Amino acid sequence: MATQPWRRRIVTDMLFGIEGSGWYAPELREAGGFRWSGPGHLSVLRIALPEGAGRGEAHCLLIDPEALPEVSVFLNGHRLGATVRRLGTGAVLDFAWDAAAMVSAARGEFWFHCARLRHLPSPQQGMRSVGFRLSTLVLEPAEAGPETPRDALALIAGRRFLDTYLPVASGRARLAFLSDGAARLLDMRLEAARLGPTAQPHVAIALREEEGALALTLAAPGATARKATLSAAGVLALPVDLSARDAMLVARLMAALPAAYGAWLDEAMHRAAPDVELLAQWRRALARLALAAEAWLASALADGPDPFAADLAVGFAWG
Repeated sequence: MATQPWRRRIVTDMLFGIEGSGWYAPELREAGGFRWSGPGHLSVLRIALPEGAGRGEAHCLLIDPEALPEVSVFLNGHRLGATVRRLGTGAVLDFAWDAAAMVSAARGEFWFHCARLRHLPSPQQGMRSVGFRLSTLVLEPAEAGPETPRDALALIAGRRFLDTYLPVASGRARLAFLSDGAARLLDMRLEAARLGPTAQPHVAIALREEEGALALTLAAPGATARKATLSAAGVLALPVDLSARDAMLVARLMAALPAAYGAWLDEAMHRAAPDVELLAQWRRALARLALAAEAWLASALADGPDPFAADLAVGFAWG
């Protein structure tokens, strides 16, 4: 008898451990668990999701006579259409996403931007700034589950290979957002990064986005700045004077920038009232860059010169 593909239903109970930021410790009320969002306006949850479209529900706890929460939902920088409705003593945020929000993404980074904050007594002492109470997040990807473990095996082997022979660490990111007319600028400073066997105490990356294209300048102390571009069509051009291995390490660093951006969000958004649309625009831009970098890396590994012919213990050189 033929087997039918299964559909995942992913439930995150906020009473238990989560990956993200902008949430208080879990609390209990009438046998139900929840977490307050806060102390800033932006709260983040990261959850493993398959590629493709899907829908979700955020179940929130209300205490009469509370109004419905005003919350915007983003997935990987894409604003989702969300509606809120009452359900019993709570509220439900209904939202859906299309395949573009999860293209080549290993997990979903959900942002919840609460428009209004309140100052309420803390369970310990003093006052605290809170947004809304999230009890459960329910996600239903539209794509069917995997039919065999074959693709998963190849993915695991590929990741281990890259981590062993082309190791990269983005370190701690510091960000500054600027503008120049119609162009948007992002200055990233990566502290304690690593490219292959070589530590990079400070790597500066200046990004300029204009009309869908990205221009990048990478610089390290004592080295000549290197330039790269990402066209509006998604074609990545890396510096031509790097060795085959070092160019691949730079591509891997670019692919790691969305994670570095997310780590910066976790640290910087505490008590912040950010321009969430600007944050989302750069989250999408970095995701495009990471996708192009991974495609460039795959092509280089398949058809380019052998990056492992040389001694892998030789340090990274900016050229």
